[in-house]
Amino acid sequence: MWPFKRKDPDVEERAAFPSVTAEYLSARRGGLKSDGSASLSATVGTAASYWSRGFSMLDPLGDPGPLRPDVLAAIGLDLCLRGESVWHIRIEGNNLTLHRAAYWDELGRGRYHLHIARPAETETVRAIEGEVLRLTINSDAVQPWRGRSPFMLMGGSPRLMAEIEGAIAGAMDWTGRGLLPFPDTVPEEQQSAALRGLKAGGTLAAIKSKADFTSNVGQTRGNEFRRVDLTPDLRQADLNPAVDSLHNRVLAAAGIPPALVTGSGNAGAMREAYRLFVLQTIEPMARQLAPEFAKVGVTSLSSAAMMSADTAGKARSVGALVKAGVDLERAMKLVGWADE
Repeated sequence: MWPFKRKDPDVEERAAFPSVTAEYLSARRGGLKSDGSASLSATVGTAASYWSRGFSMLDPLGDPGPLRPDVLAAIGLDLCLRGESVWHIRIEGNNLTLHRAAYWDELGRGRYHLHIARPAETETVRAIEGEVLRLTINSDAVQPWRGRSPFMLMGGSPRLMAEIEGAIAGAMDWTGRGLLPFPDTVPEEQQSAALRGLKAGGTLAAIKSKADFTSNVGQTRGNEFRRVDLTPDLRQADLNPAVDSLHNRVLAAAGIPPALVTGSGNAGAMREAYRLFVLQTIEPMARQLAPEFAKVGVTSLSSAAMMSADTAGKARSVGALVKAGVDLERAMKLVGWADE
């Protein structure tokens, strides 16, 4: 027998997440959803989808190379939500390929650490400026190398829109729920039998004592056995005007005319809004990004495919030009029908 007392190994004890607060978790959740640049809501999702689909319709002029429609759509989504999009340019065989960076470290003097997400791993690549497609919009003079999402320029409007949707979603948890007070004279077994069906859906809470009922709802004894509805009355908040105004402001600040997503069904106004979206939002950004796209052999991005479906608009333009004295052949060239 061993004469000395055997000592058990020391067990280290730690507090789980001692410094994690609700604010940190909320901020982290927002970062995971949209890189922290935009508070997600249905309106923000609409703007992001329009940017993504609009970019996917652009036609690269020159050698399109790796700028496939899916790559352009991802670029549009990144620019809308983050204000910048970074891709690693690689040569695989005889082709150029683009690999999307999830996040990156810009070290200065044209040096980058790119982190490319893969299943079950993250690939870290060191690259120089010529190997990186760096697309930015809305750059600030203080940090000209950083892009800014259009939602960062809107102040609290996107966040307020998301908070309103969150408040409505939270209120829905109480919809249909209520309290049912029981008089003290009803035996407990009868109360259990009565509540067996009523509480099956989890929408009813029973208060059996008079004291509890009074302290919770503050009503007199004569109202016992009457259901107290807990459904929130959102009519008093009058959210519809505020939501409609915020919806239009967020879309307009993102470069999307509100008439493009109107529910009135005015086709003429929607066509004009679509032209405005192409000419004032998509095309200027395509021109702004053209020097960077030259790294992959693309000289410019054309919006001809986006406008090709507007046959009625082109026909009206040709008619107006001919009436103004312009030759028919020249009018056809001006509206883009010369080579069709």
